[in-house]
Amino acid sequence: MESLSENYLRQLLQKCLDAVGQLAGEASVKSVEKYLTDLGYLGIRSTLPNAVFHILDMKTLTFKFVANTEEALGISPDELLQKGMPLVFKTMATHSQNINAVPELLKFMFDAIKDAPRNLRESFICYGYGVQYYRPSKKIFHSLVQVIGLEFDENGLPTLCFVIDQDVEHLVKKLDHFWGRISFGKGKRIVTYSSIEKQTKIQDIFTDREEDVLKLLLKGNESKQIADKLFISHNTVDNHRKNMIRKLDARDTTALVQLSKLLGILK
Repeated sequence: MESLSENYLRQLLQKCLDAVGQLAGEASVKSVEKYLTDLGYLGIRSTLPNAVFHILDMKTLTFKFVANTEEALGISPDELLQKGMPLVFKTMATHSQNINAVPELLKFMFDAIKDAPRNLRESFICYGYGVQYYRPSKKIFHSLVQVIGLEFDENGLPTLCFVIDQDVEHLVKKLDHFWGRISFGKGKRIVTYSSIEKQTKIQDIFTDREEDVLKLLLKGNESKQIADKLFISHNTVDNHRKNMIRKLDARDTTALVQLSKLLGILK
């Protein structure tokens, strides 16, 4: 595992700060415990026992709260609170595309929020999918992160966020790219970003027809049943399924459905 120099870590942190540098306000000093209570954190943690949880000050990119980092990353919460984002970077797989994923996804998130109508900005849920980290065993795993705004500045940009980071290695094959997805107003506006195309799109990861197939897969329908219900051929259904599996690099159809739930595509 190649280590990153301190100078490179500083440069990487600066890229992240540049991505959020448009914030007009700062996070308040409200009680972290109050936010955790309002979020139903204990219930969330019980359903996601292996996830890492953060409350992140977006202006300074410092952590206000950290939990479950020891098992996932081999870092104590106290150490991460003290050393911050540079310590997270040290746990990432060091190939160039991956190590630049965090500033790239932050920029995507803030640009998408800034471009959204003002009345929708504070309703966002953002997802980052495919970033790679090292476990304490030094084996690489892929993650899926969910970001929810807690506090906002006068322009509707988030100053404090709740972050859930999950290990999805058991659901994917070998990803060589990452996705950003942000939903506003319970799906009224969806924006996505792919590290392959390097392009932001006001559309979801899957096409409307692919989502039709996906919803029927969720209900347990087989390809022939889906073909009959959608008035398309069996081969067309299989092609849609394969395309969706390819986009997420899911291990199989079951993993595709699970990943789509985690990414907010399926409710």
